[in-house]
Amino acid sequence: MGMNTSSGNGWYMNSITFLPPKASGPDWYKQPSSMTKPKNNADHFYGILLEEEKQMAKRNGMQPLERKLKPTLIQKDAFLRMAVFEYLIGNTDWSVQYLQNIKLLIADSTASPIAVPYDFDHSGMVDAPYAKPASALEMRSVRQRRYRGYCVSNLKTFEPVIAQFQQLKSDIYRMFTNCPFLDAKYIKSMVDYLDEFYATIDDPKVWQKAFAYPCDPNGTGHVVIKGLKEN
Repeated sequence: MGMNTSSGNGWYMNSITFLPPKASGPDWYKQPSSMTKPKNNADHFYGILLEEEKQMAKRNGMQPLERKLKPTLIQKDAFLRMAVFEYLIGNTDWSVQYLQNIKLLIADSTASPIAVPYDFDHSGMVDAPYAKPASALEMRSVRQRRYRGYCVSNLKTFEPVIAQFQQLKSDIYRMFTNCPFLDAKYIKSMVDYLDEFYATIDDPKVWQKAFAYPCDPNGTGHVVIKGLKEN
């Protein structure tokens, strides 16, 4: 969900509705709930209550995993769905290696972990006034999309993920067009942004080029986002 209002504080509501597509899988995301101050208060504003990590893990029958891993060790289908979701919203501010805006869940010691994304304020859809892409990525703005997964040589691996996003197309658009908090100008902007994403995944040559970007030795696919953490 997004909001660009003249009051200057509405944009941060964008993150509430940015949830990875469920498709037929579990709810691997932190469930947010909106809250407001009483309407009789002149300083009425919106806020977010975010589900705690342990609650999210318990809801999915899993456990949090606090360990920095290579993204290739993450459950592959879930990782690709998450990475394409980040591409959809135009978010490059994440990494599994440094747990930058990523939480890991694991079912048991024999299972591969699941990567759960959160904190989307640097995405192109949120388009926060302070948001800028990391300089090492050599991007113009957060509105520019850049696939940030790892190199996958067999691009057919993406086809089931793309099919999921195509199946969810109407639902994803409705998150914006049916949201009562958004003004018409912002809805139009987000519909255009979604149109660009779907134009990409509807053309095999275009999405193959986009999702093969991490394999380009001359690109910035090797860059790992560390964030402001010291370790």
